[in-house]
Amino acid sequence: MQAIILAAGMGKRLKELTAHNTKCMIKVGGVTLIERMLRQIEKFGFSRIVIVEGYEGKKLKDFIATLGIKTPIKYINNPIYNKTNNIYSLSLAASELVSDDSVLFESDLIFEDSVIETLLADPEPNLALVDKYENWMDGTCLILGQNDEIKDFVPGSEFCFANKDKYYKTVNIYKFSKEFCQNEYLPFLTAYRKALGDNEYYEQVLKVITMLDNASIKAKRLDIQSWYEIDDKQDLDIASSIFSKDKKAHLM
Repeated sequence: MQAIILAAGMGKRLKELTAHNTKCMIKVGGVTLIERMLRQIEKFGFSRIVIVEGYEGKKLKDFIATLGIKTPIKYINNPIYNKTNNIYSLSLAASELVSDDSVLFESDLIFEDSVIETLLADPEPNLALVDKYENWMDGTCLILGQNDEIKDFVPGSEFCFANKDKYYKTVNIYKFSKEFCQNEYLPFLTAYRKALGDNEYYEQVLKVITMLDNASIKAKRLDIQSWYEIDDKQDLDIASSIFSKDKKAHLM
């Protein structure tokens, strides 16, 4: 099992905090997001780490080189990070996705170790990690069936507050088998990019797949595990409160 981290974006909503560094270099509790994530990945024995970098990529690689991470790391550069979205970054890692089973992470996340443990412990080969919707969450939501099958992907633009009790928020951590990537996900991703371009989101490809009969990806619900996605300064303040310094030793 390998880890793939998407870390090419500019993080414009964090303003001066990302003026000279990629978003995963911001700190919570004195630790950068990328250091925390890499140490968590290493703790769970992943075979290697693939990082798609772009904005301030050299700074990111130089910093990671100082961390003493023993798990092999491969970097893939997205040279047009300012013109594309995460569907393009993920497409750059296509050959890696078919080489091994993968856990896909977005680099602006902070989470407890138990989040990874929950995903890896489930025998299902293809999973979207989700949590019950709360008012602080934004972005893509899901509607689930009784057996955790994914009934619908609901992008932020289609969010309906009246249906909020039905929604589960994607945590932006996924488990994909190499067979799923080769036979289903990447062919659909290629077609989607051809039709709609590279300024799109990879979740939209998953939405198309879940519309098929007997879709091979399901949801995995979190219970009480803490996580947060950091998009702006308010998110950073909240995450800093949740993952305070006194929790750092437990989380790393």
